[in-house]
Amino acid sequence: MTVEISSLEERELQFIVGRSTEAAAFTRMLQENCENACMILHVYGTGGIGKSTYLRLCRRWAQQLDAMFVLIDSSDFIHTEQGLVEAVYKQLPLVPTTGHPASYNLSGLMDYIYFLTLEHRLVLSFDTFEEMPEMESWLRDILFPRLSKRTLLLFSGRYPLKGRWIVSPALRERICQMELDYLNPQDRMEYLQKCGLDNPELMEKLSYSTRGHPLSLSLAAAAYSPSSPAFGNDYFDEVIELWLREVPDPELRRLLDAASLLHIFHHELLAFIMDEEVSSKAFNRLIDLSFVHKSQRGWQLHDLLREFIRLRLQKRTPGLYKRLRQRAAQYYADALLSAPYTEREWEAGELFRYTGIGVARALMSEQEQRSYYWETATPSTLADAVAFANWRENHIKPISGVGVDPETGTSYSIEYTAEEIRLQMKPIDLSEVYALDPTSIKLLRNEYGQTKALFVIIPIHSNTLEWLEGDPLCSPYLNSLTREEKDKLKVLSERPAGWFMRCTYYSDLLNPAIRTAGIYLIYSYMFRGGVFVSSPFVNEISRKAYIGFGFHEVEGATHYYYDGITPTPTYAVDTRGAKLQDFLERLFTRAGLDWQGKRHEKPAVPSEPVKTGVLQPSLDGDHVLTKREKEVAKLVLAGFSNSEVAKSLYISEITVKKHLNSIYSKLGITKRIQLAQKLLS
Repeated sequence: MTVEISSLEERELQFIVGRSTEAAAFTRMLQENCENACMILHVYGTGGIGKSTYLRLCRRWAQQLDAMFVLIDSSDFIHTEQGLVEAVYKQLPLVPTTGHPASYNLSGLMDYIYFLTLEHRLVLSFDTFEEMPEMESWLRDILFPRLSKRTLLLFSGRYPLKGRWIVSPALRERICQMELDYLNPQDRMEYLQKCGLDNPELMEKLSYSTRGHPLSLSLAAAAYSPSSPAFGNDYFDEVIELWLREVPDPELRRLLDAASLLHIFHHELLAFIMDEEVSSKAFNRLIDLSFVHKSQRGWQLHDLLREFIRLRLQKRTPGLYKRLRQRAAQYYADALLSAPYTEREWEAGELFRYTGIGVARALMSEQEQRSYYWETATPSTLADAVAFANWRENHIKPISGVGVDPETGTSYSIEYTAEEIRLQMKPIDLSEVYALDPTSIKLLRNEYGQTKALFVIIPIHSNTLEWLEGDPLCSPYLNSLTREEKDKLKVLSERPAGWFMRCTYYSDLLNPAIRTAGIYLIYSYMFRGGVFVSSPFVNEISRKAYIGFGFHEVEGATHYYYDGITPTPTYAVDTRGAKLQDFLERLFTRAGLDWQGKRHEKPAVPSEPVKTGVLQPSLDGDHVLTKREKEVAKLVLAGFSNSEVAKSLYISEITVKKHLNSIYSKLGITKRIQLAQKLLS
């Protein structure tokens, strides 16, 4: 049994790359499982991910396995039982001895399929499955149970199968669901080469900008291939419109536009940047879209869609774009101000996304980092740190790569010669550093527990100053300080005055995920309310990175430690006390944003003095309220509206309402006036 494929389609299939895992899943189910029972393979993914192309590939694989293949698109038939039966009949091969019946019905179709599958397996495939919802229950409850066991049902759609498909154990064990993902970097480059592109820099740029989204990659290749009729075309709009078919109404599109500015979003953050209340119903509709997925800290749009919508928003409505970006930056700046002296690397990383630090965006991965984590060395893991340092010092190779700013397309070269790396790898006695302060040594682990990076960041306090003054890399900074400035560093070890980043060893500096983990660790120290100091080997990318992150060159702290001849600057950022606010304001100014926050202090006291009896520890009910609930209650009793409370505490109105509901529940009340009666003495 053969399936006819046109020469044009055969040529198109030759351009397809990747999908080896998906091919194995299909052929395994067709060869093995179809001999025992009728099975279902459901492939799903966002628009343009290649679902229809995958079905065409399955048709070719079925041909190679001598199986019959029927492909039904949702637009190919009237969405009734009879319409579907007729559509399947018309695509089944005609058997000369029997022919097609004069009239079509389900019983006749089942008999005909049984007859055909005596000699050949059958794949019955349905494309754009989400567009035939009225047929779903009939397919599941009527057609599927009656099909021959040598039949494989193949569905493709935007969403995974839910409801009764997975609630029923009998159905669930016969279903394989498979999400199609973006192409990996190697497959992207292979595809671009097949399309005739040979400029490595351009290919790298297209690979990065499309993230391996198949349709976008195809359109980008057409736009940049001189022999293509589409040469020079802008492919963004075509991709966006494909996705936005899911988003028909204006309200949902407004939410989507706002979410496109956010790397990770959640309900409170979305309401804050839009400066309006977002209903739970509207938010749930947003996160139910096929291109939105849950992450550890909230929800994410698919990278490519987020980038395309953001770029279109910036181009078409620059005023709205700037306002949303301004609000996003302010949200994270307020979060950093609300909890100084704590590790807030996530908030710092997000802040840098919205304050226009191009080099930071270029060096960091867009994906949320789940598989890497930092740990402080312990007596049992110190040997791991020593082993990794020894390995790194003995495996020196030149580094050559590029990072691309996703917002501007600007490329940043990451270039180190083998000699430059060797000069940076001067041995350091990790056992001595560990004895000095055990918190100095940080190991980056992957999900298998393997060490992927080593940072030595030495706290600055009374117990470490003597060692730092004798270290040739750290001493130039300390020697540049006045006596008064140095005296401020003589603090207890429990609250260091700052940190000196002595060395950073990466297993693979060109791995964006490892690089991002390192940058996030740097962020965490920058915003701990101390002075953070580093003096890396002189290199263009390191200079751009430190200046981009907001460090300044320390006057009088230049040295020649690495090679004896190259003047090497020392960089520092100081966020002690009120300097944190000053640093944030400088970031906003440099990014062209207006600082709209206030000096970090306790919520503003109302112009009318609050009665002295409000929320004193002895008051009835006060002991059950959290610190934040007390702050909310105090302002409410002073006559503040929910909006005014939100602005005073730098939170959204939704959060204010949640706090009030919690307060009312704890105190057994339902109204504001009852709150006053309960808490005022």
